[in-house]
Formats: sequence, C-alpha cells, structure tokens
Amino acid sequence: MLHALAAEQGPVRKVWFAVPAGDAEAAGLADALAAVFKQAGWEPVTQRMTGIMLKPGLSILMAEEQPPSYASVAQQALESTGFQFKTGTGYRSYLEERRRADPKWPGIPLAPDQDFIVVIGPKPPPS
Repeated sequence: MLHALAAEQGPVRKVWFAVPAGDAEAAGLADALAAVFKQAGWEPVTQRMTGIMLKPGLSILMAEEQPPSYASVAQQALESTGFQFKTGTGYRSYLEERRRADPKWPGIPLAPDQDFIVVIGPKPPPS
C-alpha cells in the first residue's frame, strides 16, 4: 500500500475518510489507514458522521464517473490491503439528485474539491 501511494506524484494527494461517530473500531481502522497515507506524503482527513447511518463494511465513493488519477491510485492502494471495498462512481451527481428530490436526505457530503471518500461503516454482522 505504501509503495503504491508513494508513487503518486501529482499535485493533489489527499484522502478523505468517513466513519460513524462513536464507533471506535471504524475510527481505529480509519486512523491506521490514514497513517499509511500520511507516511506516503498524502493529506488524510477524517469526518466523524453524525445523524446518518452508514452501511456496514467498506466503500469508496468517487465523485465523478471518471475519477482523477490520484483517486484511482488511492483506490488501488486500499484494495491491495485485502479488505473488500464496494466502489461507486458518479456519487456527486447522485448526491445532488437525491437532495433535489429530498433536501433532508442524509447522504455523505462532498466538498467542492473532494474527488472521493472512503467510507468505513460499522463491522458487518457475521454471516
């Protein structure tokens, strides 16, 4: 993971994590992943989510259908961990569409300069 992240030399090397507020296990995983990103020279940002129920498991939500290269590098690095991630593209337009239909829809927010977010939901129940 560290090698893949360190290879990215573009002008933007930032990663965003969303974790449920009060979930120590999800926050611990986000902190561990953020430490690797930081060691590789990236800027990690973690958002503690309140007022929204995050789905169990791990997801990467890409803002656009065609994410920028640094977002793809982050995705590949995260997937190299062996954790199973669900990935979705076009999240920004989906978020805007849902909020037009229901202004109170509690989606995960994206800042204008945010190209993706790594969502670390609660641990899934055992199968």
